[in-house]
Amino acid sequence: MLNYIKEAIMAPSTRSNCGKNNQTSSDKGLDKGRDKEIEAPGKMQGYKITDNERTRKYGIGANSLEMLIQKAQLKFPLQDLHIYLATDGFEVSDDEYFNSLPAQTLFIVAGPDAVITTDADFEFDKMRQESPLLKVADIFYDFIEQHPDKFRRMITEYEHQKQRRALDNTKAHLSLKVDHLEWFEGSEERFQSKEEAMAMRAQTRVRGYYYKTKEELTRNKLYRQNAKARQVINSVLEQFRYLLIGCDYFSMMFNRKCQQKHEILQQHIDEEETDAAGVPNKRLRQLIKDYTTRHAILDEWSVSLCTDLGDFYCQGAYSDNGNCCTLQHTINPYASRENLILFQVWNLDHQIELCRSILPSLVANVEELIKHPQRKCTLHNKRVIDISVLEYFLEIFSLKNLKLVHIVCHDKVQRANRSNGRLLCADCHEYRIVQELMDVETPDTTS
Repeated sequence: MLNYIKEAIMAPSTRSNCGKNNQTSSDKGLDKGRDKEIEAPGKMQGYKITDNERTRKYGIGANSLEMLIQKAQLKFPLQDLHIYLATDGFEVSDDEYFNSLPAQTLFIVAGPDAVITTDADFEFDKMRQESPLLKVADIFYDFIEQHPDKFRRMITEYEHQKQRRALDNTKAHLSLKVDHLEWFEGSEERFQSKEEAMAMRAQTRVRGYYYKTKEELTRNKLYRQNAKARQVINSVLEQFRYLLIGCDYFSMMFNRKCQQKHEILQQHIDEEETDAAGVPNKRLRQLIKDYTTRHAILDEWSVSLCTDLGDFYCQGAYSDNGNCCTLQHTINPYASRENLILFQVWNLDHQIELCRSILPSLVANVEELIKHPQRKCTLHNKRVIDISVLEYFLEIFSLKNLKLVHIVCHDKVQRANRSNGRLLCADCHEYRIVQELMDVETPDTTS
């Protein structure tokens, strides 16, 4: 039963496979200056490492990923040692991402092909041992594969009952660590409020999309073999990073104190009422945020997905119309530690698929830009000079293209819809907005 639930509910860990060994010597020469900048060691910080079975845990000080791996090798002498985040199994493969992680982050050391047992896996296993309902569910193990609809209904009913029990305990409204200590066990212990912890969870998911995008683009054949394409793609990634800083990596998505709410909530609120990183310096980050706020670049999508109490509602499967879930899934991760763990199996589903549509479209437009620079913009009939970075950004990172769905509503079939990214000229409003954003850096902010 546990293996099935892990396979059906717990999303598989992301693996990093940047293909660094395939880089040609000419590429290395072109990237030499940038590599030196990226490889500059950060400050020495303390981290924790353990093995996949959690048999031993060590504290280690390191100022780079290479140093962490070297010290971890002494504690866990594996032939081919890789580093993964204990929270979600994401492989840490470069110093840029490593330096964005806070001190005392727990890493798992394992081989390249290991199936990572995340913190959620362990907590779920303990919950299973303590939960009478999940023990009873073992009786139905032989029927699950033959009767998936019955299994879905069982999980849905269980979650509805759990929601009612959690809310009856009247802890959902509590915010501070001192008032609800058990909620902050594990990876949340460093936070002082639930809202702060949930905001960080939203940022972590969005950062994951950034590093997935970066990985796919930089290992692409066009990027590795064409210097001009590499320059354009590096510029796109930098612009993505500025836009993410401007919206604080969409941290407000899971933050119930955000006043701007997603439109999906209005229907549910009405019903309830009737019932009665290489990161820019602090000064530059603030300038970027001020600019995006002043020009309302991302306001439409900088909204919260939960009510003021913390209720999240499933927006339904890809095949459903609008933002309505026919199974009426709902969860409040603010209510209990158990809910917080289960919230990890709620997915942000790309309606226009990231790897099958958005990124191939982006690469195709980069190739078109460098091979046919005389092509004219479809809107202004002027020579194109860039790709629609803002449109691609919204499709990859924002709620314009993302739906929050329960795992059983996450339909992973191939979809017919396509990216709206295109080529831009200097008169395109989208181009001017992004270029102005990239120019906010002034001489007194470069230190």
